[in-house]
Amino acid sequence: MIFLFFVLMTLLEITVLISVGQTIGSLSTILLIIATAFIGSRLLKQQGWSTMARAQQNIAEGQQPTIEILEGVVILISGVLLITPGFITDILGLFGLIPLSRQYFINSFLEKNTGKFFLRSTTSYSSYSKVNRKKKDYKNTIEGTFWEEKDG
Repeated sequence: MIFLFFVLMTLLEITVLISVGQTIGSLSTILLIIATAFIGSRLLKQQGWSTMARAQQNIAEGQQPTIEILEGVVILISGVLLITPGFITDILGLFGLIPLSRQYFINSFLEKNTGKFFLRSTTSYSSYSKVNRKKKDYKNTIEGTFWEEKDG
């Protein structure tokens, strides 16, 4: 499935590059690809540092930087898309670097996948299996003596 996606995406990118090249010329197309890569790399750097600063601020305040981690993943994927030559991947990569659309991607992901992570049935884990408890076989039990020394 993923192989088919990459093949179709490559063919689509080649088709778009050829049609843009026929419309505005090959040199202009190459310059446009270089310009989008340059703009994308600048946005990637800016958004990456901004997200890192917010994550560090949350950590300093004793909070988990969960959203910032998800934003970092979207920024990383956007960077990979910007490195890949082509207009479609550049547009998708730029959308991932715009804070408003990045929030939309993260919110959509969380809405679709929250149930997979948080609404599971309760499961308890024990160090002894039911078989061991029924047989009263406690080979993993460590016996010892505990004492507390009092000062003075």
